Amino acid sequence: MTDDPAQSTVVDAEPAQRVGGTRPVSRAERARRSAYRSRFAAVYVVLAAVVGVAVGSFIVLASREDPPPPAKWSDWQPTGSPEARLKQIADRVSRRYRLKSGNELAAALVSTPQVTSPDQSGSRTVSVPVSAIAVRPDTSRGQAEESDIDFVQANSSIYFILCGLGDRCSISEGSASTARHELLRREALELSLYTFKYVDGIDSITVFLPPNPSPNGTPTAVFLKRTDLTNQLKEPLSRTLGPTTPHIGEMPQHEVTTVNDATLPRLYAYDYTQAQDGSAILVLAPVPLGS
Repeated sequence: MTDDPAQSTVVDAEPAQRVGGTRPVSRAERARRSAYRSRFAAVYVVLAAVVGVAVGSFIVLASREDPPPPAKWSDWQPTGSPEARLKQIADRVSRRYRLKSGNELAAALVSTPQVTSPDQSGSRTVSVPVSAIAVRPDTSRGQAEESDIDFVQANSSIYFILCGLGDRCSISEGSASTARHELLRREALELSLYTFKYVDGIDSITVFLPPNPSPNGTPTAVFLKRTDLTNQLKEPLSRTLGPTTPHIGEMPQHEVTTVNDATLPRLYAYDYTQAQDGSAILVLAPVPLGS
């Protein structure tokens, strides 16, 4: 032991240890942790991409203009009860069809299916309801048999009667012609289209055409079912019939074709027979084309 104050005193100490006493990280552990970090980074990239697409889609949709409203089927439509609508259709359509003189071609009268018949005494007539419509097939082309009769219930049907100012509702002015008949069938088609479009519960329509003034003329009618005009009811009326009603002989050729295609195969001679319950049955027989 020395008394020299210049000599230093050395204190022994334990070797330094890691804080917390954790063990060294192995190479495998470092690789596993690196793989987790890579996976989380990939997930974040995907989420960022999804959010970016969603935001971009929202911006595109928000910047688009609203789609235009669907085209109206017609510029005019009837209002009120079914009965009121039918009368409005009959009045409006018939007033637009004129003879060259300016007089109305034929008034349109609307009625439930019925027929007037003499009573048992024969002194007066009574209205007999029509319970069914029997549509005979066209057998001229050998594609149907006489027995293939289509029976249509009349409770969802309506009559339009085109009546001129002559005897028995015939047209007193001018003479019968193919062009006049085409115009009358155009009126029948327009009446039917408006009715099927704006009056619920009507599945078939019979439009009785003005008779030939000759007493030997065969009375005819156009009979149309809603299913016959499915395509025309889906598109605006102006694509089927133009907004201007033509005079006799002035119908554009494309309208003549449209009217003929829709009505000539459905042009019938008609008569009535009595059912067992006393009601009447309207019997329709096809008019051969060209007759």
